[in-house]
This record gives sequence, C-alpha cells and structure tokens, in this order.
Amino acid sequence: MIVELDKNLKIYVYTGGETHQPDQPFICFIHGASMDHTVWTLFARYWAKRGYNIASIDLPGHGQSGGQPPATIPESADVVCRLMDKLAQGAGVHWVGHSMGSLVALECARKATDSIGLVMLGTGYPMKVGKPLLDSSKANEHMAIDIVSLFGHSFGSQLGGNPVAGVHAQTLAERLMEQANDGVMYTDMYACHTYDQGEEAAAAVTCPAGLILGELDMMTPARAAGTLIKCFKDPKVIRLSDCGHMMMSEKPELTHRALRDCIEAATNTAQS
Repeated sequence: MIVELDKNLKIYVYTGGETHQPDQPFICFIHGASMDHTVWTLFARYWAKRGYNIASIDLPGHGQSGGQPPATIPESADVVCRLMDKLAQGAGVHWVGHSMGSLVALECARKATDSIGLVMLGTGYPMKVGKPLLDSSKANEHMAIDIVSLFGHSFGSQLGGNPVAGVHAQTLAERLMEQANDGVMYTDMYACHTYDQGEEAAAAVTCPAGLILGELDMMTPARAAGTLIKCFKDPKVIRLSDCGHMMMSEKPELTHRALRDCIEAATNTAQS
C-alpha cells in the first residue's frame, strides 16, 4: 500500500499480505543500501500470519516510494518514525533493519516512545565505506554493484550454494541493486560512512536489542558490532555460521530462527 506522509512524499509499505489490525503490535522492516522491501518478503509473510501488523517499507527514493534518498541516517529515521506514528498509533513497534537499515532502526528505537524491540542484522559501527566503493557508486559505475556483490556474499553463496533450490543469492542482489536510480547507492553508502551517533543511540535504547551477525560477513564483519554490543543494555547476540552479509537470502532459515528468537524475547519482556 501507499502511505502519503505529505503532498510531496509517498511511501510504499508491504503488509505481508494481511490487513493491519487495530491495537496489534507492528514489525517495521527496514532494508539496506540500494535495496527495497522485497529483501524481507519471506519474513514479513511469516509474522503477518502470526498476529503482527507488518510495515516492510521502501525508504524514500527506493523501490516504489517517492522522493529522494535521505542524505543521512537520522533523516531516514525521521521519515520512518513519522510513518510509523501514522500507522501504529501507539500500538508498539519492533524495529528490524539490515545493514544501513540497521542504523536507521537503531535511530528509530532511540526516538520512538512505543518501541518494543530492536533487531539489527548485518550491522557494525562505525559503518565506514571504502574509497573504491564510494568513488564507483558516486560515478554510478557498475563496479559498485560488483564490489557489494563480491564482499556481500560468502564464498559458498558465490558458488551458488543455497538451501532454497534454484536460488542464487548473489544474482538476486545484483539484479535488485541494478534497479536503483543513479545516485541512490552513493547517497546510502555516504550516509552510512558519515553516521557518528551509534554509541549515543545504543546507550539511549531502552527496549530489548538483538544483533544478528554473519560469521563470514566481509561488508560489516561481526567484530565491527563490538562497540554497539558494549553500549546496549544486555543485548542478545546471535552469530550465523557460514553466512555472509546478505543473510536473508544466503541463510534464510537460520536468519528466520534468529529473528524469531529476538522478536519473541522482546515481546515476552514487554508483556511481563
């Protein structure tokens, strides 16, 4: 569905195929750089069938949403918080984000008063981006996609190994990134590169936090989450074996189980 935040900004929201129900908690899924809501489709459908309202969003300038990609992580978070204020109306929100989206989710969990839980997948802080990737994405060169494709997948995924028959995760990611408009990847990457509020935000989060990390992640190595882990109050940390950065397509079942553990733990805490 399309949600009109104002006359100049329309945001696409995938609901998991179910109608939002009043007073039921939400799960807000936030994609990574140069991606869109489709990276969450399997997970969104699962939770939509289990009584949660789903808001799997396309950030401005991505996928089916209008506007321009926000220049900074806090700007993205402001848009997402405005959207969820309109949709959830105090019902409570689990914030779930991958890569760049994990930083947006972190800022949302800090800002929102109705946060139930936070799950950050494929995350790290600071999330610095190498000069070759920044330069090639700024020039809108396909090399930027090649870099993300290569470093974003474990070697097994590059060979085609996938638990879902017929799925090649690396090709899926490449085709998705190729659909983005010129300038989107650079804006996203630079927003990650310049984000400097991670420690402050993590220390301010009061809801349960979970981090899901790929042991073979070369984009945001598991060790890069160490700073955030120290700042959160008793975070739940799950490491996925033989998994790279694009965990939702590389290891969908392992990622699903880890995400389920984090969301259920946060829900139990909120209900106790």
